Amino acid sequence: MGFDPNWFVEMQAFHGTVDAFHVKTIDTTGAGDSFIGALLCKIVDDQSVLEDEPKLREILRFANACGAITTTKKGAIPALPSPDEVHKLLNAEK
Repeated sequence: MGFDPNWFVEMQAFHGTVDAFHVKTIDTTGAGDSFIGALLCKIVDDQSVLEDEPKLREILRFANACGAITTTKKGAIPALPSPDEVHKLLNAEK
């Protein structure tokens, strides 16, 4: 079983992948927690994303960025990204 760099999404009628961010990985500890935390935080803020594929893809991209940034630092909690770090990566990859 290998790692798929694209997150799979399936919510009712939505399905597909969201591209991964390519970063220099140092430690993968906490990357999944960072991804899930960012995803849930955004869904709690706006539950309508679950019915709007473009919004959902945007939130998944944000969560992917959080997970990717977390892998660029050592540790779990200390590696969690700030909002500024996430927006910087998102803007760099547009």
